[in-house]
Amino acid sequence: MPPKGLYECDKSMFDWLIQPLSAEDQALFCQIEPSTSALKHHKTRFKSFDCSIMELADDIAYGIHDLEDAIVMGIVNLQQFEEQIVEPIEALSETWLAGHISMLAKKLFSKHHHERKDAIGALVNSFITHIDIQKCTADFHHDLLKYNAVFPAEFEQALSIFKQFVYQRVICKPEIQLLGYKGQQVVMALFETFASDPERLLPENTRERWRKAESEHNGMRIISDYIAGMTDEFASRLYANLFIPKSGASPDSIGL
Repeated sequence: MPPKGLYECDKSMFDWLIQPLSAEDQALFCQIEPSTSALKHHKTRFKSFDCSIMELADDIAYGIHDLEDAIVMGIVNLQQFEEQIVEPIEALSETWLAGHISMLAKKLFSKHHHERKDAIGALVNSFITHIDIQKCTADFHHDLLKYNAVFPAEFEQALSIFKQFVYQRVICKPEIQLLGYKGQQVVMALFETFASDPERLLPENTRERWRKAESEHNGMRIISDYIAGMTDEFASRLYANLFIPKSGASPDSIGL
């Protein structure tokens, strides 16, 4: 911890990215908001326009699409949804969402696949169409820094209710945490394995990139990127071939 940050090896790329900005914009844009916890990373004070759009899209995906997955898997039920989402959102305001959330709840938990999809589409559309473009409080000159995409207060609160519901009812469930822990062990084991003998174990094209990066003392980043590019299925299969007896090719079959 912290798990995220800007790596030293990315500095030249970052410098190239902000080079068109004025010196004043660069200095303001790079200001840091210090973290109050050793377990959380520092954050930049400001974000670019496209970054603000990406963060809203990510929040919608977390709050709405992860909810759909939980409903399909039977992790949450209608009563929980009505108590923790419908009632609080209805009490928020007179928005379209507040007036229709009860009806959407019944569609979300319908046995008919198309009704659930309609409800998800309506929820996503409601949030997207209420996004506003506002001028940043800082005095930037470049338009990509001057403006941010934001939710009106009532929709920010509503999405926060969805996200808290997903976090408490889905993410924190022991069954989900076990899957997450299993994934962590797979990633850590693969990294340690490749890092122990990259010349022997990395695929040829990745090995070439590792050799070039290693000359700049950055070989571990290549291994990290290689693992990050794996699908869950590929990583699990590779882990099984490496560590589970009788999984994958036998020594005899490859001439050992």
